[in-house]
Amino acid sequence: MQYEKFLNDVSEDILFVTDEKGIITDANRQARKIFEVNGKKLKIEKIFDNQHQHLFLQYVTESILKQVERQFSIIYHSKYYNVKIVPYQKQVAICMRDVTDNQNLRHTLSEMMQRLTFASKIAKIGYWELDLVAKEISWSSEMFRIFGIDDKEISSKKNIIREQMHKDDLPRYKKNLRKIIKTGQPEEGFVRIIRPNGNIIYCRYMADYFNYDKYNRKIVGIFQDLTELLEIQHALEAAKESAERLNIEKSYFLAQASHDLQQPVSAMGLFINNLLNANLTGKQQILVERIYDSAQALHHLLNNLLDISNLDARGTKAKFKEFDLYNIISRIEKEIRYKLRNGKIKFKTVNCHQKIISDEFLVERILRNLISNALKYAKDKILIGCRKSKDSIRIVVLDNGIGIDKHELSLIFDPYYQSPKIPDNHRKGSGLGLAIAKKTADILGAEIGVVSQEGKGSNFYLEIKTNI
Repeated sequence: MQYEKFLNDVSEDILFVTDEKGIITDANRQARKIFEVNGKKLKIEKIFDNQHQHLFLQYVTESILKQVERQFSIIYHSKYYNVKIVPYQKQVAICMRDVTDNQNLRHTLSEMMQRLTFASKIAKIGYWELDLVAKEISWSSEMFRIFGIDDKEISSKKNIIREQMHKDDLPRYKKNLRKIIKTGQPEEGFVRIIRPNGNIIYCRYMADYFNYDKYNRKIVGIFQDLTELLEIQHALEAAKESAERLNIEKSYFLAQASHDLQQPVSAMGLFINNLLNANLTGKQQILVERIYDSAQALHHLLNNLLDISNLDARGTKAKFKEFDLYNIISRIEKEIRYKLRNGKIKFKTVNCHQKIISDEFLVERILRNLISNALKYAKDKILIGCRKSKDSIRIVVLDNGIGIDKHELSLIFDPYYQSPKIPDNHRKGSGLGLAIAKKTADILGAEIGVVSQEGKGSNFYLEIKTNI
């Protein structure tokens, strides 16, 4: 008896004995600690609340009368207990085992499984295991949805994956599974699955081999349904191709329209020149000069539209050859100086005798657009110069104009962009000059950019590699 008492006292379970009235007649150390029995013969109703005391008294009475065991679970002081009542003549032995940790673990695992199931459903990922020893296969619920079958129709001995896989994909899939077993390395790929209704879905699979021992060898893997993603991708690709085709058609139309309009606009310029040379009154002279300025602006706009249309339609290709930058800059300088001979803007160039390999015509087009932009906003000074480095040469166009806000620096090379901060800015052009310069620089593989500070002018540059 002493040995039994010792065993009862070292047990972590709560053990006590009651009679048919629920009076505790004996208790182990754990019960005395929890219930504070201390040698007193307490009744069950003194220990538990109304709900639990009635439950205990009911099972104690039934157990003694019928001489049968009873088992149930309770929550006592925020802990979970499994309770077992065993009859012995007119008494019962009651064992309460604390299963709180197990219960919490069960709840945690249940929540994790719910989250995992939810994530698998959202990501459309199904999990499967093939037991190579038992020759049985098990699936997650998402696998049944992916394959379009009812879980009640599946036998663990039946390999539905192989049965429903497209016949052209099956040999490669089987080869990869054999490779997994041979190398112990995971494999992945893409296959088509044929559902019972005849629909074909596209899946990405991954599989790996687990060899715990000779009695426990498994291939485990996942299938992810990518059908909707592929359909969206194909739709986006088709939309992109359609948009590109329409953009090219639009560009060809603009190029043709601009080209057709150039002839009448040029003729209009000749007529206006003739008028300027005629005997006009003062008011007539002013009016014709304004018409001339508008015609020049229209001519410039048509040229820009033609240029941007050709660039968008990929109709411009660079013709690389060696040339001296001085030739371009000197041509531009003579032309600009003539135009500004009666103006207030001082135009200065720094001689730049530097031979490079590029497209001379396109480089000149870029510089003309940068200079044209500088002429619009400079107060009274424009400078063109070159800065040579180890593997490139930078051509700079500086002006002392109003500068550019830092928030607009990333926008000024966009087609048709014009700063809303500059009054009547739309009257100074179409916003195509810098966009043409940028697209042309891209064709040359050159870099174009700007350094500017609001109120302190701008420094536009074209940087061309010299080590090609």
